[in-house]
Amino acid sequence: MKRKSKTTNIYDVANKANVSHMTVSRVFNNPKLVNGKTKEKIIKISKELNYKPNLIAKSMRTNKTNTIGLVLPNIINPFFPEIVKGVDDYCKKHHYGVIIVNTEDDYKKQVIALEMLFERKIDGMLNITSGRKEDKKIINDIIMNGKIPMVLVDRYISDINCSYVSTNNFKAAYDATSYLIKLGHKKIGVISPPQKIHIFHNRLLGYKQALKINNLPYNKNYIKEYKESIENGYAATGKILTGNNDTTAILVMCDFMAFGVYKYCKENKVNIPHDLSIISIDDIFASALINPPLTTMAQQKYKMGYIAAEILINSIKKNTLPNKQITLDAILTERESCKSIY
Repeated sequence: MKRKSKTTNIYDVANKANVSHMTVSRVFNNPKLVNGKTKEKIIKISKELNYKPNLIAKSMRTNKTNTIGLVLPNIINPFFPEIVKGVDDYCKKHHYGVIIVNTEDDYKKQVIALEMLFERKIDGMLNITSGRKEDKKIINDIIMNGKIPMVLVDRYISDINCSYVSTNNFKAAYDATSYLIKLGHKKIGVISPPQKIHIFHNRLLGYKQALKINNLPYNKNYIKEYKESIENGYAATGKILTGNNDTTAILVMCDFMAFGVYKYCKENKVNIPHDLSIISIDDIFASALINPPLTTMAQQKYKMGYIAAEILINSIKKNTLPNKQITLDAILTERESCKSIY
């Protein structure tokens, strides 16, 4: 029988490096306290001996796991991967792991996900929430009872004092609508996910303000509200064009639903942009690849995730609650889905 090889421990590294085991520990737990040459020597020997610090033992000593949770409402939505990449890149740079949970925008699943994260003893949480009444209660409980540091990402809740990184959604929709109006469009439809989600409510307010500034009437018949999906983007387009045949443009509140608009137009011989101009908000990777390429207000998704992780991890290291609220502008990305009708 082959004899099991001995696992390398901290004392083996210390003996070979001719230092104390406490010095080895500092290299992996607080490297600033170790001078450069000694640190390089210990890291080199650790690699030679295939030594890996005992993370479980470390977490018991420090009460930290160097792990954060990231709560997503819909993992198949192509808007979220760039946020995840930003979070992951920052965390890797600072030696933190990320546990991703998918709630499918369901309250009960969110509760289960949060309980699982707490059991894993994560150090902090990034949360993309809908901002519904039930979500507010959970988030308020986490913040008020100091259970864990948390930063909201993309979607924030205005009446809860919580740290967040989000897009200026009012301005994104205002700028998108103003762009269509400058092209001569006056009958502009809107396709939006549910208004109970705070960011989409703000986008509709931006749309309304752009109409008001340009002395154009607001007509609720041009607004169609559906749960976010390609299929519902398709259905909403049919409702708008059937009930309002004078519509010349549609503002879609997210790219994912805009793909449904394209599908409807293709199947019903509505030419984009000659018959109907389309502008959206998000700029997910596929938006530049569809035909014609989609004009959109590009959210700074990677930056959003990166900054949110930075705020959270800095607060964890300082043992304080996050207190920054950051709003990023969406950037107009002109492609080929809009046409001047002057």
